[in-house]
Amino acid sequence: MRRLILAVAAVACGVVVAVFDPQEEARILLTTMTILAWLFVALYGIRSPWRTTEAGKTLMYTAVGIGLIGLQLISVWWFGDYPGRAEVRALVVSLLVLALLHRLIVLWRFQHEEARR
Repeated sequence: MRRLILAVAAVACGVVVAVFDPQEEARILLTTMTILAWLFVALYGIRSPWRTTEAGKTLMYTAVGIGLIGLQLISVWWFGDYPGRAEVRALVVSLLVLALLHRLIVLWRFQHEEARR
C-alpha cells in the first residue's frame, strides 16, 4: 500500500510539473509539501512519544522547520508582501538550519556509540 501511495504521488507530481506553468507548479507543490509537513507534525506530536528520544526530537524539529519554511513561502502568495517578511524568513531559515544541525549531531553521536560497541 505504501509503495502504491508513493507511486501515485510521484505521478501526480509529474503531472503538476508537465501541466502547470512554473509559478502554479510551485504553488501547488510547496502548498502540498507544507500540508504534509504539518500533518506529520500533528500525527507524530499527538500519537508518538517523540520527546523521549533524541531521534524523535530531531524528526519533530526538522518537520516543524520544513512546515515553517513552507508557510513562509506560501504566505506571500496568499497574503502578498507583508512588513517584516525578510526578518520572518531569516528566523525560519535559521530555525531549520539549527534543526538540521541538531539532526547531524544526533546522527554523529549514534554512529559513534555503535562503533564503540
